[in-house]
Amino acid sequence: MTQSQSKSGSERKRDRLRGVIEQPASHGEERFRAWIGRGKGKGRQVNLGLYSDRWLAAFAYNAAVEATRGDLRTKNEIPETHQPSADQVRRITSRVRVRLGLDKPMLSDEVPPSAEQLLTLLEITVASFWRGQVATHVADLGRELGVAARRLAEAARLLFWSHSSGHPPAREALALLLARRLDRTFRRADVTREVLDDDGDDELRLARWLVYPDELPGGGGFRETIAHLYLLEAEKVDSSRSATTPAWALTLGVVPPFSSERVRSAYRARSKTVHPDTGGDHAEFVRLQAAYEDAQRYCAARGL
Repeated sequence: MTQSQSKSGSERKRDRLRGVIEQPASHGEERFRAWIGRGKGKGRQVNLGLYSDRWLAAFAYNAAVEATRGDLRTKNEIPETHQPSADQVRRITSRVRVRLGLDKPMLSDEVPPSAEQLLTLLEITVASFWRGQVATHVADLGRELGVAARRLAEAARLLFWSHSSGHPPAREALALLLARRLDRTFRRADVTREVLDDDGDDELRLARWLVYPDELPGGGGFRETIAHLYLLEAEKVDSSRSATTPAWALTLGVVPPFSSERVRSAYRARSKTVHPDTGGDHAEFVRLQAAYEDAQRYCAARGL
């Protein structure tokens, strides 16, 4: 290894600050997040706030280390030219101690919002935004759902940081929002239990359902997809459905009038959701393929 290569590697190592994550530029001016772990697992991370400067975020981490671990952890080395002012030291240290649960909030702007307020914020602004983003990119539904779910789960972890204030963990908050959406959509407690009682209700799975669009091209959407995935009888989910609706139409999520083009569009949209490569269920994908073949025969026999 040459000296220049060694130097560049050293510089890169020096640039990595402990407990500092740089957010995308779209997050605004304050896009350096400081955090510190308290125990094992992501759920034990404490969000120390957003800062406009990476060195201020680095100081917030140092303040958290000083408050919780003393000399047991290595702190960030902050150059003299980037040292915070006395006022910044006071405000950041106060904020960090509040977020660690060591002090009670003294200023009104440091009082954490209630869990209900945060749930409303997460549902109306974050979840609805990403649901709209997914709905405009249905051509690549599987990928867009994955991206949107990750962003929503990240937002939940950032919002629900103060467990000492009665905030639920991020996974529980997402489950509460999904329960609300299911209750509003189906008005059936058994449907809500059926969806939420599955094994593996992790943050991403819950978030995927929260950002799933209300409607999809060719029919379907949140209501139809939930109904078919959980094998709910058509008359129990939508009393307006005719009992003579073909089984393949229920599986594909397509409604009359039928046509080969609508069937093909519905199959493509649904396959991107249930395909095993995008996190779907293999058995459901097999049912979808069988339904598509039945639909093709139906349309071909009638010249649709």
